[in-house]
Amino acid sequence: MQDSWLYRILAKLTPAERSDPRTIYTDPPESAAETFPEVPLPDDPLSPHLLASRWVSGDLRGEDMPGIAADLLEAGYDSRSLRRLAGEMEASNSAALEPLVGAMFRELGVNYPMLEREAKIIVSRQTAREVIAGKRNPWAAANHLEIAVWNWVPETAELELIFSINDEVDWNSNEKRTLPELKAALTKAFAQLASLPIKT
Repeated sequence: MQDSWLYRILAKLTPAERSDPRTIYTDPPESAAETFPEVPLPDDPLSPHLLASRWVSGDLRGEDMPGIAADLLEAGYDSRSLRRLAGEMEASNSAALEPLVGAMFRELGVNYPMLEREAKIIVSRQTAREVIAGKRNPWAAANHLEIAVWNWVPETAELELIFSINDEVDWNSNEKRTLPELKAALTKAFAQLASLPIKT
């Protein structure tokens, strides 16, 4: 009897109101570009400067680089080190690959090496732009930035807000915001991060 009452209430809720906290990290991304038209589009994922930032921030590993080098060659980039990296068979050790990867980025016009904080901000800003453009799930993106890129230590107010909203999902409190409210706040925080200037 109670179960049927609960199902009738759930059936009247909109999909956003029925959001399941167990699936928010895997739900398909949705564009928020119309809501935040001031947010620039994401950079080309094969931009050498973006790839260098991902490498320096630890968002890319040694085993990723031969495939990325092959993609760059296919996209029309070319250099001696790029060709060598595309054919690299022993690419599991990032430290051992650093000289070749660094040479490749310099040959592709990147001011390399770059500061780690600058690289992490560039990766974070790109991630935020991808969220607003509907290319990334905002919750999965927040988790990725918090754990993989920043190791739980936000260095800007925008990141601190994103991590706080992401953590609020796990709070056991009667006063916490609903999932639609949290998602709206998270999307707005990503829009702020997406326009963050790079300070070197």
